Amino acid sequence: MRQFTRFDAYSAAMAAALFAALPAQGAGRPRADPDWPCQQTKVVEFPLASVWDGPPLDLDASDWRDDPETAALAAQMSQRRVPIGDVKTSLGKLLAANAPAAGEKVKQAFAAAFGDLVRQRADILTGLDRYGRNMHEMAERIRAENETAHKDETPGVATDDVALQKLQWDLRIYDDRRRTVHYVCEAPQAIEARIGALVKLLRAAL
Repeated sequence: MRQFTRFDAYSAAMAAALFAALPAQGAGRPRADPDWPCQQTKVVEFPLASVWDGPPLDLDASDWRDDPETAALAAQMSQRRVPIGDVKTSLGKLLAANAPAAGEKVKQAFAAAFGDLVRQRADILTGLDRYGRNMHEMAERIRAENETAHKDETPGVATDDVALQKLQWDLRIYDDRRRTVHYVCEAPQAIEARIGALVKLLRAAL
């Protein structure tokens, strides 16, 4: 296992980047949410009216759960791992069967899926908010650790290796998290894109 007994080049570069970035966040025009960790603009609400101009939909209905066809289609629509092509096939089969109220079933399925996808999006935003607060707190802790590790630096005198190890470890964790959050930040927009694709399917089918 590697021993962190010196403030190596990687950690020095990371520290320089972090310490340079933190003051900049507080300078200039203030951000609406300083703890928001994403480059993408934070948009809290995603109303149905922003994407749907078709017939009225009942987002509070629950009786669709009692119909197997409607429930199955709603599940396909709301599960992001299910390709849109598969949803299109299922939707087409339901409408092609000319079953009674097939169009109503499709609208009910979309209303249910929209509600589910919006809840997924809200959960992700909540997680990103919590993540951003934790990252902000960690950045402030790293700054304090940096001051502690180097406050007694004197030429020819060894620095506190324990404090440096703690600082280097936290810098690496911070950098890893900063890199991986990029993918999570794309999730809300991916959900919005799926909703848009579903709306496009319904407009063509109904």
